[in-house]
Amino acid sequence: MHGNGWDDGWDDGWGEDPVVRALRGLGSSDPGVDVAALTAAARGRSRAVRRRRRTVAGAVAAVAVAVPVGLSQWTGAAPPVRTPAVAPQPAAGVPAAALLEDAAVRELLPSATADPGLSQVVPPGADPAAAGVGVGLCRDDAFGLPTTVVAGRSAGWAVDATVLQPLPQSVGERVVRFRDGGAREFVLQVREQVAECAQDAPESGLWRARPDSGVGDDSVTGWTTVLAGENPQHRVRVVAREGDVVVDLTAEVFTADEGALVGRVEELAARALARAVAEVAP
Repeated sequence: MHGNGWDDGWDDGWGEDPVVRALRGLGSSDPGVDVAALTAAARGRSRAVRRRRRTVAGAVAAVAVAVPVGLSQWTGAAPPVRTPAVAPQPAAGVPAAALLEDAAVRELLPSATADPGLSQVVPPGADPAAAGVGVGLCRDDAFGLPTTVVAGRSAGWAVDATVLQPLPQSVGERVVRFRDGGAREFVLQVREQVAECAQDAPESGLWRARPDSGVGDDSVTGWTTVLAGENPQHRVRVVAREGDVVVDLTAEVFTADEGALVGRVEELAARALARAVAEVAP
């Protein structure tokens, strides 16, 4: 106790309250004011405020610790169960690996390079008409059962024309997967049109054909001379099927030995069909 009898230790480290200072001044100027009673009330009110501050601070600290542990402690609900998303399995298509490798094509046509402009993909579920499937050896008539086409992929390789070989040389391959007997029907339509290729049609010239060339389960081979003369160019086309997979292979090559070229293209078609069947999912 000192001064007017007030205990300065009541501030508990917060410092002298401004209200106390005001009451002291009031007591000095007006002796009739009960400064002690007013000071006691102010002191009690200040302690109550400090208790509330400490209570709120403790609650905030508890929340800060509890929230990272898990919000479910506050909501009363169990944490959500996450179910991994399962991507739908696409229908089997024709992968790039189903086509011939560059090295195999160069055995028939040395220096040939892949031509991106001849590459096309018909994905599973696409409009079957996008496959552009034609039939016949000498003309590309529309295929009669386009809804049986599941998927397809094509590629091409080419050699530019030169002075001695004035037309480009090329190899084109198309692999098509069918369903519902469409592959068998496709080769059947090709075979039925062989007779038309034996006529000298303006858009094709004279074709010769083997209705059964012995490639795969069923196949047809046809060939014609594109450019006659001392250095002729010939076109050979082989359409072959195994199961639901069809390979349609066409080569345009300069050579004097037409018969040997036909045999080599048939061999390449057999390799192409075996590769396609191995890579196309059933």
